[in-house]
Amino acid sequence: MITATTANQNTLISTAHKLFLNNDVKIPHNLTNLSTYSKFLALYTRDPKTYQLTSIEEKQDCQIAENWSKFIESMKGIKSKKALFSEGVDEHILPPEISNQFTNSMELPLKISEYKKTEEIQIRGCVTTVENENEFNDWFIFHILDQARLDFSEKPIISEHVNYHEFFTRYYEKYLKNTVFEDQWDDKGRDYFIERVRYFTDRFLRIECVLPAFPCKTSNRDKAAGTLPDKGEEFALRRLLKATQEVSQIYPPGMKVWIVSDGHVFSDCIGVDDDVVNRYTQNLHKMYESISIPSVDAIGLCGLNDLFFTGEATSKFDHQWIKDVKLSHYTGTKICSVSEVSRAILLKGCDTDDGRLRKQIGTSGHPRLHLYRGFVKFMEEDLSLSTYFAKASRKGFKKVVSKIAFNMIKRNDAYSNLVELLFPHHVRLSIHAHANCGPKFGIKVISPEQCLSVKSLENIEEPKFEDLLHIPTPWHNCVVKVYNQNRYFLTKSKVIKDALENAKYIGAWKETNLEKGEGGYYVISRC
Repeated sequence: MITATTANQNTLISTAHKLFLNNDVKIPHNLTNLSTYSKFLALYTRDPKTYQLTSIEEKQDCQIAENWSKFIESMKGIKSKKALFSEGVDEHILPPEISNQFTNSMELPLKISEYKKTEEIQIRGCVTTVENENEFNDWFIFHILDQARLDFSEKPIISEHVNYHEFFTRYYEKYLKNTVFEDQWDDKGRDYFIERVRYFTDRFLRIECVLPAFPCKTSNRDKAAGTLPDKGEEFALRRLLKATQEVSQIYPPGMKVWIVSDGHVFSDCIGVDDDVVNRYTQNLHKMYESISIPSVDAIGLCGLNDLFFTGEATSKFDHQWIKDVKLSHYTGTKICSVSEVSRAILLKGCDTDDGRLRKQIGTSGHPRLHLYRGFVKFMEEDLSLSTYFAKASRKGFKKVVSKIAFNMIKRNDAYSNLVELLFPHHVRLSIHAHANCGPKFGIKVISPEQCLSVKSLENIEEPKFEDLLHIPTPWHNCVVKVYNQNRYFLTKSKVIKDALENAKYIGAWKETNLEKGEGGYYVISRC
């Protein structure tokens, strides 16, 4: 566990979380080998005839939206050409003397790429910087234009509407929000949250949220009881499903939550085979199908491979583009070739580190150094039972774990960047604790009413977890029902096994029944 023992350490770790989990880092444009994500300045939609802007997400202090008329006139004045990988994508290159007025004088040419999907009327567009160009960048831009969830923008904004954004925001505040130390919700998070929600409510559309979560079970059997979804995942899915039902009562179009699994992002780092992640995901889908409401589209499930191997751009991908990406594997896991390609595309397309993380963790007192140390400590615990390291020395084990922690931070940043591009207008939720100032907002995937998180069966008061990064989740714990108290608890499986071995309790594991949507859990009674 990541433990802070002083107020100063708490402050440092909290600051690190803001940097890491909010991913709020400026990317300078004088670096070599820039990822494609680093080039993105805007993603927008417009009317094909009037050129009216219908939606836009901007990065790096660009002023495209506020200068939209000038931007369009500048684009019209430049002859377009067809993109390399699609006749449907038109490209315009704006020279620096024109682009500077929209980019706070970056002194870089800009590429405007526009694309119309066959089933849409609107035009999708993105603005990227022109530097270190290559075929992979062109393909990646095409893929984002094709797969970004921008179809909502075709629905016009309704001028007169009820304050549904306030209704939904109050619901989140009261029932879903995970409030933490140094919470900044009231200062600026609430306004940012409302802005995201209004993208949907102003169009009277279903509010869509995106939640990177449900990766797989930890490989540590002292934490989770098995490798497949159990009662913990059932509780989490039911909580999200209930939220969508309750929202529909205060906002007729309702709410949908996209669960974007990060299992294949980290599987080789956490000692879990890719095929084990696949089985976990398949069973999670079956569990949700069993508990879902017929004909109600409340929860969507997808993962890394789905995000890259869906859409028109897929057939145009060339594996030669990623041959320079070196993925290090430290835990001896079995690798799936498809997942390996996805990880390589992720890092080539969205890794914004460029050597800075190495410098940051080598700097005394830097917030990311504290974050990195927390990751090291957590992964030492998580991999402590791995047979792969059974013959390793303590020193050797710690050395490998430090490399794993470093790679996990890089991959987490990259995945967050990818989600930002593919879900540009969604309300971004997180299982991790956040300052709740945006762009991500914390939620507890299991409510205390469903299941109380405890560290011991002898003390059933929910503790205050100082580990803000890895708060209690279904994939690092198991569920136990204490018969004498007729309630459920979420705790480490070792707590239950020790209680049974010490004869303080009697009981057994109740198996999962996917057909009924019932996850497995321990049922025990105090002797």
